[in-house]
Amino acid sequence: MIAKGGITMQDYNTIIGSIQMRLNGCQTRSVMDRYKIGSGTLNLIMSRYHANGIPIEELRMMAPKEVENLFYPQKNLQRKDVPLPDFQYYYDRIHAPGSRMNISFCWLDYKEKNPDGYEKSQFYEYFNRFIAENYGGQKVSMAVNRIPGEKMYIDWVGDQPELLTDTETGEIKKVHIFATTLGVSSLIYAEAFPNEKLPCFIEGCAHAVSFYGAVTKYFVPDNLRTAVTKHTKDELILQSTFADLEDFYETIVLPPPARKPKGKPTVENHVRYLEIHLVEKLKEKIYVSFEDLND
Repeated sequence: MIAKGGITMQDYNTIIGSIQMRLNGCQTRSVMDRYKIGSGTLNLIMSRYHANGIPIEELRMMAPKEVENLFYPQKNLQRKDVPLPDFQYYYDRIHAPGSRMNISFCWLDYKEKNPDGYEKSQFYEYFNRFIAENYGGQKVSMAVNRIPGEKMYIDWVGDQPELLTDTETGEIKKVHIFATTLGVSSLIYAEAFPNEKLPCFIEGCAHAVSFYGAVTKYFVPDNLRTAVTKHTKDELILQSTFADLEDFYETIVLPPPARKPKGKPTVENHVRYLEIHLVEKLKEKIYVSFEDLND
């Protein structure tokens, strides 16, 4: 721990661990005892976490030094030799009709054009300041309490990207991307299929379980017609083959609350991530088979 401007700077493990414990519903005292910090330090970490607006999953993917500088920024953060990015341009692109861009993609785009420009933590810091100054800040949502290994969330990526090339005609065909993620670790499994029919859905679930190396207590599919025949607040009827899968794995199918789309934000966030990052990268190459594409 380093003193910085009168505030004791916490290291990466303390920052990430404290946030994760609070998001998991742990009591304040438990977090303070685990990381040997006071209530003021914990409140500072959580307030800056909400103010930054960066999901815990993205923080985990950042370098430790970036995270530390994001939560404990240097007084002279702006580099005089590097002009600030055009945040209005990125803000407009994010909010353009039909746009799937997010701040992470904006930074990657900026960094590609400006290799010596601001690192992610600095870019995020200034972007959030720009929003606060010009648009009144960002909306903060209550964290969802999750238990490790309890739920596997299942969905299809909304768009069907054109990624598969027909070697005979040269036609580029659309594919359907199946995706799952776990509630706490946010570990993603994704696989491309020719359609979203039941056999592909079942195969995707089986491959996901094999990838994770374990079966979660609950499978949480979206209200997919391939898996759920009827779903209301009073009744849940599964498609018969998916019900057999439930019996085979000795798990429980537990869709999100009917007509409440926020009941399953984890996989939806990662679906957006796949749409923005994975799909755009896949478009850079040519694939002639699903085996090639899924390799």
